[in-house]
Amino acid sequence: MRYLLVSLLCLLSTGVLMAQEVKPIRIHGKIQDFKGGLVAMEYYATRHSDTVVVNADGTFDYSGTVSEPQNASLFFEGYKSSIDLFVENGMDARLNIAFVQKDFEGMVIYEPEVDYQGDNADCTAFMNGYMDWWLFESPWPFSRIDTLSFAEYREQYLEDVDSLKRELVKVKSMAFKRAMMETIDAGITESLFRFAWAKPKVDADFERWVEAFDRNDPENMRMAGNYVRWYGRQHRAAEGESSVIKYFANLKEIFTNQEIINAFADEHIIQYLQNAPEGMAEVLAYYKTVSTNTEAHAKADAVYEHYKDLVAGAQAIDFTMTNEKGKEFKLSDFRGKAVYIDVWATWCGPCCAEIPHMEKLVAHYAKNKKIELISISLDEDHAKWEKKLAEDKPEWKQFICPEAFESGLCKNYDIYGIPRFLFFDKDGKVISLDAPRPSADDIIEYIDKHLAE
Repeated sequence: MRYLLVSLLCLLSTGVLMAQEVKPIRIHGKIQDFKGGLVAMEYYATRHSDTVVVNADGTFDYSGTVSEPQNASLFFEGYKSSIDLFVENGMDARLNIAFVQKDFEGMVIYEPEVDYQGDNADCTAFMNGYMDWWLFESPWPFSRIDTLSFAEYREQYLEDVDSLKRELVKVKSMAFKRAMMETIDAGITESLFRFAWAKPKVDADFERWVEAFDRNDPENMRMAGNYVRWYGRQHRAAEGESSVIKYFANLKEIFTNQEIINAFADEHIIQYLQNAPEGMAEVLAYYKTVSTNTEAHAKADAVYEHYKDLVAGAQAIDFTMTNEKGKEFKLSDFRGKAVYIDVWATWCGPCCAEIPHMEKLVAHYAKNKKIELISISLDEDHAKWEKKLAEDKPEWKQFICPEAFESGLCKNYDIYGIPRFLFFDKDGKVISLDAPRPSADDIIEYIDKHLAE
C-alpha cells in the first residue's frame, strides 16, 4: 500500500510539473547590415526588458516567457527605432529586418522594413494599420468635424469603429483580440470629445452627451479633465481677471466632489508656480480656498518659496555644466549676454525634432553679440551624446549635465520633462523659465523684444 501511495504521489507531481511547463516565446531572424548598438525586447504590461543578443552577421535568436500575453517591442538603440509586437508564450516568429534611412525635418531617421513570418504576424500588421488609421492617416481631421453636427459625427465615427472591429476579428490570437477591443473601446469617448475642440458651435446633442457622464465619479477622471477644458472655453476670465483664478473658480462650479476638485487644483497650482509668474501670492492664496488638501498646500508653499525668487527680473540660480572637452562652465560665465538655453537629450524625440529649428535660430543670431544660444544635454551616457554631436556637427556651444535630472540645473529649476527652454538676460536675471521653443512661429519676435529692453 505504501508503495502504491508513493507511486501515486510521483505521478501527481509529474502531472503538476507537466502542467506548469511553459513553452517560451521565440523571436529570431536577421538584421540586414547591422551597425551595432543595444537591441532589447521591451515588455509593456510587466514593465521589464531583456537584451537580445545579435551576432556579427546580424542574426539573433531570442527566447523568453511572460506571465500574460502583452504588447512588446523590439528596440534598436543604434537606429533609434522599434518594431511593435504582440507576444505570448509558445509563439514562434521569424523577422528579417532592414532599416531604411530617411530625412525628416533635417534629421536622419531609420524606418524598419520587416518580413514577418510565423505566429502573431497578423497582430503586428493590425497594430501598424490601427496606428496609421488612428494617428497618422486619421479620416477625422478637424476640418471634417467642423462640417458636421455632433449626431452626424458620432454616427459616422462609430461606423468607422465598427469597420475596424470587423478587421480585428480576423486576427487569430484571442488574447490580442480581447486586448485590442478594450483599447479601441477605451478610445471612443476621447475621440468623440474632439468635437469640442473643433470650430466652436452650439450643439444640443453634444451638450446632452457631455452632461450624461458623471463627472463627480473618480472613475471618470479623464472625462472630467476634458469637461474642465471644455467648460473653461465657455467661461473665460473677464478682462483684467486672472485666468488661473478663474480656472480654480470654475472647478467649484463644475464639481461637487471635493476629492476631484482637490485633484485638479493641486496639480494645477504646482504647474503654475513652477513657471514663476507674477502674482503668485494672490493665486496661491485663492487656491487654498478651493483645495482642502492641507498636505498639497504645504507642497505648494514649498514650491512658492523656491520660485518667488525666480520671477521675471529675479537673479538666476547658478549651475555648472561641462563641454565636450570636459571643461566646467557656469551660467554666470555668460554674463554680459542674454542666454537662451535648450535643455534636451539624445533619447528625447521631441527634443531632437527641435534641433533643425535651433540650427536656424543660431544662424539668425550668428552676428548678434547680445545673445548666446546654448544646448545642455541631460544624457547620462556621455558617449551617446558625443556620438550625436559628431553626427550633427552643431555650430553652437554644447554642454552636458550627466547627473541628468539630479543635476543642479534640473533641481534648481524643477525640470522634470524635456525639451525645456530657459531665457536669461545679460545681467543673469530671469526672463522666462518656460520660453517658447525654437520652432515657435514668434520665437524671433520674442527674443528681439527682450534683447531691445
